[in-house]
Amino acid sequence: MKRWPPLLAALLIPAAFYVASASREPGAWDTAELQGVPYILGIAHPTGFPLYVLLGYVWSHVVAIGSVAFRLNAFSGIAVAVIVLAGYVVAREFGAARRVALAAALWFAFTQNVWSHAARAEAQDLAIAFASVSIWCFLRWMNAKGDLWFLAAFACCGLALAAHPNALWILPAFVMGALVARRRPRVALVCAAALALMLPLFLYLYLPLRSAYIAAHGLDPTSGLAGVNGGIFWNYNDPRTMHGFVTELSGSQFHTPRYFWAAFNPAHAGAAANALGTGLREQFGIVATVLVVLGFLVALRRNWRATVVLCIACTAGLFFSVAYPNEGDVGRYRLLTSWLAVPLLGALIPAVTQRTGRIAAMLLAFGLTAGAVVAFLHNDGLLRHASREGGRWVIEAVRPDVADGDVIVAGWLDATSLAYGAYVDGSLPGRVVVSDDQLQMDRYRQWAIGHRVYVLVDPNAVHDLSGAVDDARLDAYHELYRVTPP
Repeated sequence: MKRWPPLLAALLIPAAFYVASASREPGAWDTAELQGVPYILGIAHPTGFPLYVLLGYVWSHVVAIGSVAFRLNAFSGIAVAVIVLAGYVVAREFGAARRVALAAALWFAFTQNVWSHAARAEAQDLAIAFASVSIWCFLRWMNAKGDLWFLAAFACCGLALAAHPNALWILPAFVMGALVARRRPRVALVCAAALALMLPLFLYLYLPLRSAYIAAHGLDPTSGLAGVNGGIFWNYNDPRTMHGFVTELSGSQFHTPRYFWAAFNPAHAGAAANALGTGLREQFGIVATVLVVLGFLVALRRNWRATVVLCIACTAGLFFSVAYPNEGDVGRYRLLTSWLAVPLLGALIPAVTQRTGRIAAMLLAFGLTAGAVVAFLHNDGLLRHASREGGRWVIEAVRPDVADGDVIVAGWLDATSLAYGAYVDGSLPGRVVVSDDQLQMDRYRQWAIGHRVYVLVDPNAVHDLSGAVDDARLDAYHELYRVTPP
């Protein structure tokens, strides 16, 4: 019975605070998109994140509490709570005492990078939840717990990939682990594991199938606008076509494949190592970072095979994070890196029965708990929310000027908020939202022949909008222009 209270605490304590910190209002940028796309069974930006969309659809309709934005924010919060729980059980795999493992897990839970991502809709949260469970399962197999753990590890990895492809960076660790394990996996087990990994990837067929349904039933409001290759929220990249499907899967419009291969360049090793050290120091402080290094040395001596696998699984993705320049929120690519601190801090002092060992474990648990409390107090502002926060204000700001049936063009940052209002909660009913950062005025003027078209821009960054007349100043960074036909 002693094992259940800390297990539940590692899950329920962070889950409670994450849900409490979930905003009721739509966000902006990717957040607003991931708050809305699952609810309408739409198609998100590359790579589509089908498992996140499908599970988010079920969650947002079954757990019908509060706004849709709140439901999807809370959904991500629960996913991050699972990551915290996985950190606890992995620390236990490395011999940590229960109180030490729990304290380390809670400190991780309340660090700024973790809590801020747990408070908002994020596909990476779900992917890392499955990835962290996958790592735990693999370590269980390495510790001679049975072949089913090997299969479970690859099945969870496949589910993680179906939520976000960044989870693929844990696979090199599994290959390494299979090669150095005390008992090598049989050929039949490897084949079964490969199948378990591949099956969840068929969820990506959701993209062309749903896209075809949306097109056939006229659900995408932008379908009548020339030059729009699938509207945001509903049919991003129009993946019912082969070209659209490949573009959606590869993220080629963001040059992602090129940067993926660049991640294998050893020249990025220094930047990746710096990102590791800097990230740990920013989230946990210098003293704790030193303790993480000491924990790594202790764990390496106790079980070098499992330690190497754990460290590769948690840090391989750093190479992509430093090579990819198009990421506006690199912290979400590095959640597993800070998660690594949980088992390594826990490994410092194993669960022992001797009196001196128990005292040392109590002191370590006390120190880690203090770190968790300080982190909580430093970041508890995430529990407080202002009225009309996030993207709500821009929805309300454009509503008096843009009427039912009008088209409004905005950059991705604001377009997702407006799309949430237009397609999800009905606060901008009938508006047609187009995301475009290129300001293709000739195209918009053609649309203006049959529609009223508006462009929302930052007046400080745009000085010439030929073919448009100033309509309204929303704030210092948002100006609304009415597009005139040719």
